[in-house]
Amino acid sequence: MISGALQVQKLDPYLFIIGEEIMTQQGELLGIFIKEKIPAGLPALKTIELLRSQGAFISVSHPFDAFRRGHWEIDDLLNIVSYIDAIEVFNSRCLLPQFNTRARVFSQYNKLLGTVGSDAHSIGEVGKATLTLPYFDDAPSLKHALTLAQPHVRLSGPWVHFYSRYSSWRKRSTPIIP
Repeated sequence: MISGALQVQKLDPYLFIIGEEIMTQQGELLGIFIKEKIPAGLPALKTIELLRSQGAFISVSHPFDAFRRGHWEIDDLLNIVSYIDAIEVFNSRCLLPQFNTRARVFSQYNKLLGTVGSDAHSIGEVGKATLTLPYFDDAPSLKHALTLAQPHVRLSGPWVHFYSRYSSWRKRSTPIIP
């Protein structure tokens, strides 16, 4: 939910950018500079339409990571390529390097900007993949800034997936006390 992020952004609108990964029927999208929550489970093109109506920057998250829910089939990705701004070309949590390689090649072939992400689920993962960018303050200036981006990337290692599973299990098995 973005409600907490919207509240934090009020504290310092220059420091906090609202973004959210949204699961569509075809795969996961990342909207940046969003103003309202977009419901999950819609067709990808409808989700893109709603994101565009908010002036969002749209990227595809971990498109070819077959071990994740939310990866994309190539035909579905080709159907939206002209409507998105970027694709994640490196994700630190990918277990197999070919998932990132395939995303990078896809972005180059389709002339898409590339993003990178730590996809951090634990403190040890924060900052594994970063981009050094010039100043930007909206979707168009982010798009321009990405043309000048300097990526710094490292894989997190397979252990992070065990931490995520443990955290998930613990959350489900902890009783809620009113």
